Amino acid sequence: MVSSLQKSMINLTQVLRLREHQKSFKELEKLGAIDVYYLEAIYQLKEPTIGTISKLLGQSTPNTNYHIKKLVNLKLIEKRIDDVDRRVTHLTVTSRYSELINSDEDFWTRTQERLESEIAATDLAIFQRVLRQTIEIISEESREDTISD
Repeated sequence: MVSSLQKSMINLTQVLRLREHQKSFKELEKLGAIDVYYLEAIYQLKEPTIGTISKLLGQSTPNTNYHIKKLVNLKLIEKRIDDVDRRVTHLTVTSRYSELINSDEDFWTRTQERLESEIAATDLAIFQRVLRQTIEIISEESREDTISD
């Protein structure tokens, strides 16, 4: 049975995904769902390797390379050879992708203003702390899942 916290987290995730889908970025229309997952994973993990992304998304290396090539050609991600081990390639999102995801600044500004006006300052501070910790925990769990696979 799903707890109320789990249900709230699922609802939040779904609402945010629907919001992004409604925006329907023209630049991202060429992407399939898996491409978007690659972008999100690369963005969240900062500079992951191709192997890390393959494991995280449960994709074969050839399939991952196909999607990576597509995202590089669209100038949404870049490859960077590791300074120490030249056999390792790191992936990063480009400033173009960052601009796309930050283009909804008005929405986020309005949301922040409403939260600040409708929620007590102490509650909002707790909410921000809990959000940061939630992101850290989910990131750690994702990395651990990737390592254990």
